[in-house]
Amino acid sequence: METLETLFRSFETGIRSAKALKPKEYLKSIGLEYSDIRIGFNSGQFHHRKTLKTKDQFEKLGVLTKSDVAVRDDSMTAYTVFGRYGLIFPLVNQDKNIVNYYALRFDLDEQKQEYLNSEGIYPAYPHPLTKKLYLAPTIIDCASLIQSKVLDQREAVIALHDGELLEQHLEIIKSLYELEEIIIFKR
Repeated sequence: METLETLFRSFETGIRSAKALKPKEYLKSIGLEYSDIRIGFNSGQFHHRKTLKTKDQFEKLGVLTKSDVAVRDDSMTAYTVFGRYGLIFPLVNQDKNIVNYYALRFDLDEQKQEYLNSEGIYPAYPHPLTKKLYLAPTIIDCASLIQSKVLDQREAVIALHDGELLEQHLEIIKSLYELEEIIIFKR
């Protein structure tokens, strides 16, 4: 059965592909390294050569949507793909399961950023004994802070949802019993 976790592993393989030159160049241009943090690349072809049952599973996950676009063969179905030709970042639940994706479609005339849904935290739920919590306005800001390796023990960072503090963020803050300081980055 397809899950967001198994699909993300294919995206991680995708970013390591020799053909993924543009995504690697873009990551380099913004100072991120895919070998340091979990980043994938969705070429938009993960559903190609898959069974109808698998495509139905992808639809239930929300990463595929049937489209009205004309196809060359009436026996084929066209699909719209979430985050097509984009960098994919995983958001997780408290059990560390991937429950959402953030896609950065960098190769469009105007960059497009989108979430699959409103669940999950990036990069992960902080340890309950966290003393200092950083709130980054975006996933890219959060990934940059993680990669900088400036966080000390008992410090953590989580990304807001497009700059918004959601209920799940508040629940995390309330659960951090040793929390002494919250630092909010503004754009």
